Amino acid sequence: MKAWRRRLNSDEGWTLIETITTIVLSTIIVLGLGVTLLAFKEQLDRSWSIRVMDQYANDVIETITHDLRNATEVTVRPGTGNTSRIEMEVLDPLRKNEDKQTVFWRADPRTARIWRGNSVMDKYWPPNNIGVGEGYQIVQFTVNNFGTNTYWEPWARQERTARNDQFMDATFDIDLILRYVRNPVGDRDYAWDFQKHYSSRVYTRNSNLIIKKGITGSE
Repeated sequence: MKAWRRRLNSDEGWTLIETITTIVLSTIIVLGLGVTLLAFKEQLDRSWSIRVMDQYANDVIETITHDLRNATEVTVRPGTGNTSRIEMEVLDPLRKNEDKQTVFWRADPRTARIWRGNSVMDKYWPPNNIGVGEGYQIVQFTVNNFGTNTYWEPWARQERTARNDQFMDATFDIDLILRYVRNPVGDRDYAWDFQKHYSSRVYTRNSNLIIKKGITGSE
């Protein structure tokens, strides 16, 4: 018992080296955890931004595809930048089959918004809760007859010559390219961007039907 008490009395506690070593190790652990959390947050922010972009683009493609499928006449003109202005005569599904309505589509690269008529496709796009230096861009929004835009599919022009002109003239390619950009706002930040292409091929089924002239066949 006396020997055990002597050992306790001789315990002088932590030395200075042990204290410094503990502080250094604790600092390394905290810094490593901080870097890991920042990287995880960065990944979450990027994933959220891309998901929002996907949802918006898919809504645009789905809606304009629906309009084109019901269109009897389609007129495409150049718009601002690499965009198209599309005017369609569309059958109104809420009225008689021969009734039509005019639908206009256009893109505004300045605000990164796409308009259908007098309304934007999504009033919450671009999202207003993005951070400083973040933004979205419309790189391309075009509608072309199949085989006339060979940038994405060089074989399309050759296929067009082998098919019926009446069918090909009623087939359209929709191309939408959006880009998410994050510009550096601090000395340790770095620029990052992500660009994605969305597309659809649509046959305007009503453009070659008798319904184009009305149910009775008269103008």
